[in-house]
Amino acid sequence: MKTIRSVLLFAMGLLFAGLALAEYPEKAITIVVPYPAGGVMDLTARALADSMTGYIAHPVIVVNKTGAGATIGGAAVAAAPPDGYTLGFFPVAAAVPEVFRFAYSAPYSSNDLLPVSAVAATAMSFAVKADSPIKSMKDVIELARKGGGVLIGTPGKQTLPSMIMVKMATKEGVKLEDVPFGGDAKTLPALLGEHVVVGAIDYAALKPSVESGKIRVLAVCTEKRIDLAPDVPTVLELGYDLPYVSSLGLFGPKALPEGVAKKLDELVAKIVKEPKFAQRMKEMSIQISYKDGATYRQALARDRDNLETFFTQQGMYKK
Repeated sequence: MKTIRSVLLFAMGLLFAGLALAEYPEKAITIVVPYPAGGVMDLTARALADSMTGYIAHPVIVVNKTGAGATIGGAAVAAAPPDGYTLGFFPVAAAVPEVFRFAYSAPYSSNDLLPVSAVAATAMSFAVKADSPIKSMKDVIELARKGGGVLIGTPGKQTLPSMIMVKMATKEGVKLEDVPFGGDAKTLPALLGEHVVVGAIDYAALKPSVESGKIRVLAVCTEKRIDLAPDVPTVLELGYDLPYVSSLGLFGPKALPEGVAKKLDELVAKIVKEPKFAQRMKEMSIQISYKDGATYRQALARDRDNLETFFTQQGMYKK
């Protein structure tokens, strides 16, 4: 009798779980963005939210929770109830905060989050003025070899292009001098004003200058060539490793039910194929780069390990 009762209770539990999943979502969904409104991440999250609202009967709201190296927003999602109503749209910095512990202390780690889907990827680019004699990254290396170094403007130390420069310099035995400007808004004018020879700038910020003939892009810091500039090689093609992939994706708390995560992932998979969503991304110069949950989790684990190795080799962690 006890065994029959246990089986019935288990069956009822499965039934209720199935009903709850079938009805999800029953209310508004909040997507937390750990950066201010108006940036690439915020714009991508809002485009995703708008498209999600077209499939479900409840609003999908984007909320900006900024600060502490993107970990305030990350912590808000890690600590949220795992019901699928509080999600995050995060970069690597918020997804694997433990590897950046030399810069800040996060109240959570990657183990407290569940990657649902990768949606897009930023396209940091190495670029020069259009009238520069430099035509390729090989020319940059040769100039550094002959002249004792090259000034390259970057968003800052330990950012993706800065890390790639370290790898390039080490592999080629040259000096590439990192000039941190803090962001594209300052790096681009410095490049146009010839304060640096090369600028490491997101393609979204470069596109108007490329189209107007002021800037030439030498390479992109991505896994594969981008649709926005198909003729531009990746640094990988040129023989330089990526310390990590600058992906933007959807996350939930670690205990998010598998069924809910799958439902969200399937929804994202539909959205990224929509011509309307693709056109919106193109207009914002943002590269769609979808990965399903399992693939995304593997990619982030690889990126975490690569970053741990890089920062250890650079002596960033105190013993």
